[in-house]
Amino acid sequence: MSLPGELVDEILCRLPVKPLLQCRCVSKGWCSLIDSNAFVKKHLKKTLECNIGGGIIINAGSDKFYLADFDSLDDPSASVVRINDPIKTLLVDSHFVGASNGLICVFKNEMKDVFLFNPTTKKSRKIANSPPEFPTSFTPIESSMCGFGYDEVNDDYKVLKIAECYSRFRGIVAIVYSLKTNAWTRIQNVPEVCFTSNRGIFASGSLHWTAMRSPTNCKDLIVGFDLELQQFKEVPFPPIKSLPAFPDFNIRCLLDVGGCLCITDNYPSHLDVWIMKIYEDKNTWYKALSVKQRKTLGSFTSFHPIALSKSRSDVLLEVDTEKLVWYDLDKNKVRKVRMRGIPVECNSFVYTESLLKLTMDKPLQHKPTEQKPSKDKQDKNQIERRDEFLAKGFTLRL
Repeated sequence: MSLPGELVDEILCRLPVKPLLQCRCVSKGWCSLIDSNAFVKKHLKKTLECNIGGGIIINAGSDKFYLADFDSLDDPSASVVRINDPIKTLLVDSHFVGASNGLICVFKNEMKDVFLFNPTTKKSRKIANSPPEFPTSFTPIESSMCGFGYDEVNDDYKVLKIAECYSRFRGIVAIVYSLKTNAWTRIQNVPEVCFTSNRGIFASGSLHWTAMRSPTNCKDLIVGFDLELQQFKEVPFPPIKSLPAFPDFNIRCLLDVGGCLCITDNYPSHLDVWIMKIYEDKNTWYKALSVKQRKTLGSFTSFHPIALSKSRSDVLLEVDTEKLVWYDLDKNKVRKVRMRGIPVECNSFVYTESLLKLTMDKPLQHKPTEQKPSKDKQDKNQIERRDEFLAKGFTLRL
């Protein structure tokens, strides 16, 4: 007796990606269902709602990228898995840009080449080259910025490039790439600020960079780029003092934890983590975590939170890009991640397993397109998910 098609759909959309890929071999009907765009979107929505199928991608330099199943981090019998060909060859000398809904974005050759890949399905795609009038490479690399994120309103994945090109453009120029249209758009009204970070952090529908108003005005800023509206904006900064120019300790670092915008505030004696509870509301920044040197983690230069455990009682920390540890929020204690094979040099990021495809639907376009008119701001679903995370997550001040 065969099951009704609706029931098969409901059962399959609750499975992790790897078993689903094996299920494609059951029958032509199952293969067609799993490959359909409607099922891919439904499966991703269910994955995000139920917080299943998550993982950590670890960049250990050059082409050394590893995957770690999030649920196996405390399993001493489990090991990280190195990404091999065909993705391995693509990743040689690449740099991580961002991850969203299972898609990873990396760049190489001084940001000339940008690639998207899905580590679960092992599919990849080189995105369209930048328009001819935009620089093809940057020297030094510090004069360029890049970011990747998801435009939920338009159901589109976008890459933003920013470059300081005073010899050619007499200022800062920015272009945004749309995966849906396979085209680049020149962005107008780019703020004339001094960016102090290179990688755009995606949170709440926008990419974010730390910046200063000018070399002589060292007031700290957070510059955001709304992926739906394709406009720059200034995001409220937390109530902490501005750092002096070129401090002896690490500059502040923006992060995304559970969809919330975070910032780490480094001092010689301790490091604080601030979280924006309600996006773009300056009054909702709060200090979520503070760790003193040598007291808990020993002596460290920097750390950053990567993700919360599913029980919401522990936070996964990367310390000095050398090790991963669990930090118990209630007991104020640290324990090692027990999974085998984690490299000594680790630059770690969360990703979501998904079936998302990277097919080419339209011919390559080089000429920048006109910007689309603005639509309504992001819907309430993302805000509700963020509020739920905050209600369960980082609430303890140490």
